[in-house]
Amino acid sequence: MRSLCLLLAAFLLPLAAQAASKPFEKIERCQWKGDRWNDGDSFHVTTGDAQREIVARLYFCDTPEAETAYKDRLDEQAAYFGITREQAVTIAHEASAFTAKRLAEPFTVWTRGNAARGRSALGRVYCVIITAEGRDLNELLIENGLARIYGTRTTLPDGRDSRKYLARLTELEAKAKQAKRGAWRFVK
Repeated sequence: MRSLCLLLAAFLLPLAAQAASKPFEKIERCQWKGDRWNDGDSFHVTTGDAQREIVARLYFCDTPEAETAYKDRLDEQAAYFGITREQAVTIAHEASAFTAKRLAEPFTVWTRGNAARGRSALGRVYCVIITAEGRDLNELLIENGLARIYGTRTTLPDGRDSRKYLARLTELEAKAKQAKRGAWRFVK
């Protein structure tokens, strides 16, 4: 049994390291594509390279669910902010509109093509999105109180370690709380 475990470890560890080190692909001139299931952190994109359609899911942040069927997720998201489920739905719609507006001009997607959980028939891939103005969409959502810090961690496309990036997001969140932006405006 022990030799079987060692053999499996010897086989699987290099595969895991290879997957973790897969380089980011930069896809420029992407366009936000309207879809019923879009929300602030997961949305349909038409790529600028081959005009493929993908569903982008942001690394590092999570906006409340716009779809009220996911009551357990909404309750979890509302609890993070200390707000009600109904207030979380309000923030979900604001986050969706915010993302659509910020991505109205062509933007850049950075992805490793790693699958993100979800129910889309296209599948979802984790991404970092840079707006036409050169801003990081995660940072914009957090600094406006429209998302919680959450999700899969990875080294960023520019080589920054995720711990430093998360510290930056935590600073932006503290400022949003203090200014009572987004969901934080509901907190007494």
